[in-house]
Amino acid sequence: MQNNSSRIRLLGWIAIAAAAIAAPPVLASIYWTSVLTMIVINTLMAASLRTIFLIGEFSLGHVGFMCIGAYTSALLAMNGLPFGVTLPLGGLMAGLIAFFLGFPFMRVKGIYFVILTVVTSESLRLLIFNWRSLTGGTNGLIGFPGAGVLSVPGLGQVDFGGFTEYYYLTLGIVSLSIFILYRLENSNLGFTWVAIRETDKMAGAVGINVQKYKIINFSIASFFAGVGGALLAHLEQTLSSQASSIFGVMTTIYFLVYVVVGGKARFTGPIIGAVILSLIMEFSRPMQEYQPMIIGAIALAVVMIIPEGLVSIPSKVGVWRSKSFSPRSKIDLTGTS
Repeated sequence: MQNNSSRIRLLGWIAIAAAAIAAPPVLASIYWTSVLTMIVINTLMAASLRTIFLIGEFSLGHVGFMCIGAYTSALLAMNGLPFGVTLPLGGLMAGLIAFFLGFPFMRVKGIYFVILTVVTSESLRLLIFNWRSLTGGTNGLIGFPGAGVLSVPGLGQVDFGGFTEYYYLTLGIVSLSIFILYRLENSNLGFTWVAIRETDKMAGAVGINVQKYKIINFSIASFFAGVGGALLAHLEQTLSSQASSIFGVMTTIYFLVYVVVGGKARFTGPIIGAVILSLIMEFSRPMQEYQPMIIGAIALAVVMIIPEGLVSIPSKVGVWRSKSFSPRSKIDLTGTS
């Protein structure tokens, strides 16, 4: 049964990868290609947010670091730096700010950590949108270049200026980022994070510097949030007054719902949650005012019916099938002993 479950998961991921690669040519739509690009970015945001769960905390300020990455990358692009430089620097700026904020943040836990993250995120957002001399204020940053021409090993110079080309670039960068997060989680560093989550006092008693490893975790998660923000900025090529709502706390709540609905216990859970819920939000766009209610109802239903998240459905189906088709003991109807 375990082998069958693993085989089903492998085939499922192959199908998802094939669909992701084939989608733009099949859809042949600029609008839907940009939507798919945004969904791919959402998977990175959800996966990086789940990284913070590994230390037993969750953040409501993740979108603030996405905002930092977006504006850092956009400002550098407007000053003539290429995409290959602006993207990692956007992530590094977000990670660096998270590193310094981590010292006070990691002295608290639970609801106090949540409050600190959401207040700081909103403060950063307001600072950015009111710093007119740097970010343009409500006018925003308009017309900065996209990814442009990049050198790709084995392919030479490739122009990623089109929506389809940028989708594939984003898919590649996000896939690499998620792979790095996966490797980190399954390394000694990741095992240390889990040990801290299970019992930080015990971890400290055996010599683990709890605050140090929590800060590393927070910085890495924020770095990838910054990368997601940079990818978003170069997709839109403008950060106008509408960006103020995009980088609001409601967006982080959606990221959190992606993690919970997909299943926070497994690495692939947030990815599944981000893809499915992003599509639902897109199809429900005509009822935009009801979107929070729709997503909330879905989240409530999943938590009540499938607490482990959507990612657990294949294994649950396997268990159900094994119970349904298992040989049952014969019942003696003759009454003889």
